[in-house]
Amino acid sequence: MSIDKKIIGRREYVDLPEFGLSKIIAKIDTGAYNGAIHTGKVIEKEIDGRKFIEFSLLDEDHPEFKEEYFQVDNFEKRKVTNSNGDTEERYVIPTKIVLSGFEIPVKLSLSNRKNLRYPILIGRKIIKKHFLVDVAKKFTN
Repeated sequence: MSIDKKIIGRREYVDLPEFGLSKIIAKIDTGAYNGAIHTGKVIEKEIDGRKFIEFSLLDEDHPEFKEEYFQVDNFEKRKVTNSNGDTEERYVIPTKIVLSGFEIPVKLSLSNRKNLRYPILIGRKIIKKHFLVDVAKKFTN
């Protein structure tokens, strides 16, 4: 059996074309199952019986921050175990990321990552089909 996967490092740049974001540093974390992106606040709304969420991405101090709010009606709520081992309920949205030339459909949880070093976390479910991680490397693309 041939393994034909691209090697990536523990930190990589990712694009989120649906949100107009590019070259955002992401932490590649094989210990995490899925992925997350930083948002400070998510508001759930209902208009004419249709539920949606409204949120912004990143923080004012991030160079790619745009004071823009996104509305998504295709979302779900999931219980997620955070890095401290605590279970919390998070909103999860489908989107696409571009990582090392691959456009990958993903589901990212919206999480307050303000006190963490990187605004995006990419877990093993996202990378398993296309990549191998070399923890000695950073920014291979």
